[in-house]
Amino acid sequence: MNLLFANPYNHSVNGFFFTSYDEYQKNLSNLTDSFNQPVEEVEIEWIDGDHAQLFEACKISQATLSLWFEEIEYLDISEQVEIYYRCRILGQDVEKALSSLDTDGTIFGSSLIDYARDYVIECGILDKLPEALQCYFDFNLFAHDLEISGSMDEFSYLGSPYTATGF
Repeated sequence: MNLLFANPYNHSVNGFFFTSYDEYQKNLSNLTDSFNQPVEEVEIEWIDGDHAQLFEACKISQATLSLWFEEIEYLDISEQVEIYYRCRILGQDVEKALSSLDTDGTIFGSSLIDYARDYVIECGILDKLPEALQCYFDFNLFAHDLEISGSMDEFSYLGSPYTATGF
């Protein structure tokens, strides 16, 4: 369960903690200032839970909070990684990232160097070289070339490396 905090822009009013969208709406509807006027604008802050990196990448705000509770929070890990990549690396807004989910590109659960090594071995590229020359193939340089060509990106999510291509 994720714990969030609604911090009012009106600093004379105390905010509130919440863990669901219903709880947020209920507490917000009861929030008033010292003049008994409703307080409607709050900043949504991450307090605790498993998805802090994703929450930050999606730039969740009061306007997108319902998306967080209705869609994003329930994504499986591969979808979380893709949303993170689309929002954090590609700079897409969360609505576009959600609508583009699974439409293009591929994300591999490995570093770019590991991906490059597996690709070269699986494609049989090394087998085409004489055995005496195979040890000279530079996987690091190949991975670097893939990255600087713009065809692949390496990024980290929850401490694990990922490689993205085709976005």
